[in-house]
Amino acid sequence: MKKQGIFLGVLLIGMGLYFLLNNFPLPFLEPLNSWPTFLIIIGLAFLAQSFLNHDHYALFPGILLLGFGIHFHLSKLVVFWPKTWGIYTLIVSISFLITYQRTRNGGLLIGMMLLILSLAELFYKGFQEWMGANLLIIEQIWPIGFIAIGLYFLFSKK
Repeated sequence: MKKQGIFLGVLLIGMGLYFLLNNFPLPFLEPLNSWPTFLIIIGLAFLAQSFLNHDHYALFPGILLLGFGIHFHLSKLVVFWPKTWGIYTLIVSISFLITYQRTRNGGLLIGMMLLILSLAELFYKGFQEWMGANLLIIEQIWPIGFIAIGLYFLFSKK
């Protein structure tokens, strides 16, 4: 039997704990006193809905919001944390891949493509040094690959 109040219950408990802990000036909790914590709380509520209620539709937004919340916290706390667009597509790809792993229903191809794109962007400087002069040609024509793949998805019979 599915419980309807799991999401709302976890959300209210999380918000209540957040505001309660803000009333106490604890120095080690100070970094959590910001808006990314709300993303984490909402993401955890979605994940609780997904796992406790076997509601797989809540898995994707749960992972996505939890990932974004953790990213925004780490980008402030960790000096070497990546702050480029590749981390966003990486979080989205992880959301797709974990959802696919749990449901076996779509998202594998999108997740893999976003993962490859993310890793290419995150490690671009090292790749650039490794490729050398040949990279200039690739830099100019790589968008054609996106166009070709997009056209394939639009006009394929699947």
